[in-house]
Amino acid sequence: MASTLSEWKSKPVTVLTCDGRLIVGTLKGYDQLQNLILCKSYEKVYSVDSPMEKVELGLFVVRGDNVAIISDGGCGKSSSGENNNGNSDEGKEEEIDDYVGRAEPIMEISGNR
Repeated sequence: MASTLSEWKSKPVTVLTCDGRLIVGTLKGYDQLQNLILCKSYEKVYSVDSPMEKVELGLFVVRGDNVAIISDGGCGKSSSGENNNGNSDEGKEEEIDDYVGRAEPIMEISGNR
């Protein structure tokens, strides 16, 4: 894990926490316990009744024991802002962020003992 995080330092990442929060930011640092320091971060809050909301967090620390998934936040773009095809994707990230498909919440599973 540490070798992957070193490759992502100073790059955008998306973190899914154990309590279901989705936090996006630039990875500035980490330690052996997988504590993460993110700058320019924000939380994406999804709701069935309203559109996706971005809550600005700024400099944010995520405890390692609360990290469920870390993913590359670059969406396949290089540092020059071009996608893998060499075409510029500026503006498309905002377009993707604004579109959120709606679905009914998943029903609770009961009876599995």
